[in-house]
Amino acid sequence: MNNVKLQAFCLLVEFNKLAPVAKELGLTAPTVSFHIRSIEEEYGIRLFRTNAGGYRLTEAGEGLYHYARQIVQLQKDMNRFVENLLAGNIGSIRLGASGLPAHIFMPDIIHQISTTYPDIRISLEVKTAPEIEQMVALQELDFGLIMETKQENSSLVYETIGEDELVLALSPTHELAAKKDISKADVLKNKVLLHTSSSSTNHFIEKWMDPFHPSIYTIELDSVSTIKKMLTFGKTIAFLSVAFIEDEVKSGLLIKKDLHDVTLNRKIQLIYSKSRLETKMDSFVKAAIYDLAH
Repeated sequence: MNNVKLQAFCLLVEFNKLAPVAKELGLTAPTVSFHIRSIEEEYGIRLFRTNAGGYRLTEAGEGLYHYARQIVQLQKDMNRFVENLLAGNIGSIRLGASGLPAHIFMPDIIHQISTTYPDIRISLEVKTAPEIEQMVALQELDFGLIMETKQENSSLVYETIGEDELVLALSPTHELAAKKDISKADVLKNKVLLHTSSSSTNHFIEKWMDPFHPSIYTIELDSVSTIKKMLTFGKTIAFLSVAFIEDEVKSGLLIKKDLHDVTLNRKIQLIYSKSRLETKMDSFVKAAIYDLAH
């Protein structure tokens, strides 16, 4: 299928209107509309429902968009590969990481890449682990560093490069601070701060606290810094990575409680697409990650 047709389709999903798609592709609105009808006729399906609010995908359109988005991205990757090749490896590397790996690894990795390849363009996306998995699977990112999610994507390679431990973090003034052995019952009696509902951290916490209804006893926040600040007030508790609270523990602002529960040990994983063609840059990035991990 003509790649321009697929681009028009994917952009129409994004913009919901013909005019901005036509402008993006340097086409006329009728031409964009023709491309969409052409796809529908070729597959014998209807892609969109139209209304005053613009274009909305049908169920069939949702399925086609899943694959069209990947095909369009692969075309972009191929073009980028050729451009980089002709430019003598002056290109770009797209990295992604969930919170903890971004904090631990990415500054050093980016420093090493930029020092060795000063002309290369480097980008970093910091999102939840499931979001990074999806972006790497769609080849919108070259490599990802995530905390394990237990829901591996069959199109990706997963390499364990380390482990992390979650601990119970709280203020020295909290009522549980003096308690030696903290049980699940103790935790459930307190307001727990959680780090965003779709994060891998939450997956482990909710598994450990089962049967626990998050909406009753928790506050969900999207910032680890905000969680740590709220903990200092002495009214809440949180499960956080040891690496995130090292400075606060050393300064005495927070304390940590080890619950000795193996479910709170998590793998740190490097992920990349199984279909990816490995380049010298890829080998360098992977080697840098392996060195930092060990």
